[in-house]
Amino acid sequence: MYAKRFFAAIFLLLAFAFITANATASTSVLPIEHWTSKSGVPVYFVAKTQVPIVDIAVIFHAGSAYDSTLPGIAQLTTQMLDQGTHNFDANEIANRFESAGAHYNAGINQDMAIVQLRSLSDPQFFNVAFSTFAELISQANFPEDALHREKKQIRITLQQEKQTPTAIAIKAFYKDLYAEHPYASPLLGTAQSIDQITHAELINFYQRYYVAQNAMIAIVGNITKEKAINLADQLSSALPRGRKVIPLAKPNSQLSNQHYKIHYPSQQSTILLGQLGITLKDPDYFPLLIGNQILGGGILTSQLFTEVRNKRGLCYGISSSFNTLQAGGPFLIGLQTRKSQASTALTVTQATLKNFIEKGPSEQELVAAKQALIGSFPLSIANNAAILAKLEKIGFYELPLNYLDDYREKINNVSVKQVRDAFQKHINPGKLLVVMLGED
Repeated sequence: MYAKRFFAAIFLLLAFAFITANATASTSVLPIEHWTSKSGVPVYFVAKTQVPIVDIAVIFHAGSAYDSTLPGIAQLTTQMLDQGTHNFDANEIANRFESAGAHYNAGINQDMAIVQLRSLSDPQFFNVAFSTFAELISQANFPEDALHREKKQIRITLQQEKQTPTAIAIKAFYKDLYAEHPYASPLLGTAQSIDQITHAELINFYQRYYVAQNAMIAIVGNITKEKAINLADQLSSALPRGRKVIPLAKPNSQLSNQHYKIHYPSQQSTILLGQLGITLKDPDYFPLLIGNQILGGGILTSQLFTEVRNKRGLCYGISSSFNTLQAGGPFLIGLQTRKSQASTALTVTQATLKNFIEKGPSEQELVAAKQALIGSFPLSIANNAAILAKLEKIGFYELPLNYLDDYREKINNVSVKQVRDAFQKHINPGKLLVVMLGED
């Protein structure tokens, strides 16, 4: 066992050295190729020949922000794509993927629906997997029996969420922060909204949003560019042309130190506090990224963890983050603590945030944060799945192709003053939304 661990550790070190060397040996971190398919769909491709695997993702502007009056319909639509097509039922679809050794996955966030395929690149396996994948994206028929089954599963999950303090608090936070904005819609919907979703409404949602004009494609793996062009054309041509969605409006939150308490029978309290944050394209993204690493993103080394957990023992864990959604995601601090310490923990958290905004980080903290972010960067593009996630991000949020090439330089160029100025510009400690969940 120890020998296996030793050799595994050596392998990881060598892999890290190889990745780092290759990332610094040329100006391009990843050789991303970009074009538009014959049907007008943006395509992003990276050839990776080291392993005989191909990863494909088709991304649609079809996240929960597009639920409209039926919260949960985006999730239910994505969840049912593999439950039946015009040619195959759910069992046949599963068997075709299994026989090819392929893996299919689909999910949503507030902005997007992502449908993914991982397959061996050998044609005898890939062709079956790819044709099945293309069909369920373009010809899903949402059979009634599967609809009843999937709705039942979502209801079970919703019941389980009622026993999960963090899930309850996050739902409340998004609802209070975004109010009437589409981002307030819960990903899974509600028991009432799920009951109201019909087969016809699923078809309408699918036909509206799962279209070529509303899609992008990312491909990574052991194929040539010519093959990738052909695959992208097949996928996009199978989709109806449709029309682009109207861009989401920016949320307009007029918070004024709002404080909400939610009764929950527990000796622990879950606390969330924050406000509207930024998008990925914000000029202050990198100063805020580094600042957040110092404030609460670095977790064990962060100011929040040091002040609230280490010095005072007021919580089990605490962290902060910027969720950079397309129209503007939240800045969020989260912690869990004993009921008797909740008020004190919140006070110290707010004071730590206020102090950080006023003074900014030290030079030593800035250097350490930069080293942490740059040091972890090679592993963030170390395999097909990680690269695919980067392409999805670059493509969907329309980031420049050199985004990854410039990543380390932009981090290195950030100063203490830029971090302080960015936090003072974007985060107002006097206008925080606070959600506390626990016993009164």
